[in-house]
Amino acid sequence: MTKIQQIMTADPICLSQHSDVHKARMLMAEKSIRHIPVKDVENNQLVGLVSQKSLLANAIKIINQRGLEQLEHEEKSLSLADIMNKTPLTCDINTSLLDAAQLLLSRKGGCVVVLDNDKISGVITSNDFVKLAVNQLSE
Repeated sequence: MTKIQQIMTADPICLSQHSDVHKARMLMAEKSIRHIPVKDVENNQLVGLVSQKSLLANAIKIINQRGLEQLEHEEKSLSLADIMNKTPLTCDINTSLLDAAQLLLSRKGGCVVVLDNDKISGVITSNDFVKLAVNQLSE
């Protein structure tokens, strides 16, 4: 049976809740990722999740209110704590893949942060489950 560790992205890129929104948007574009766990630098604990969707919504809001030329300046003045999801979907490293998939479906999420003893161990996205299905269907 496939385990979470086999399909998750281990040691994902994380940012501090004090990092600015512009940095997160640039990092997502550079690394081609859609989710970044946000951690408290004091205790290295998960405090939120920023998604491509939340960054896009924020950018549209800024552009509509202040104009495109103000986007970078406004994003640099906002911290991730201002826009992050403060209650991201999480599961334990020992959670079954079925339970993780059901969590994604029931909460209509795009990402589950995998924790090991309350530390960020990885992330599983809906795309990871699609890849798993493709692999199993092609066998």
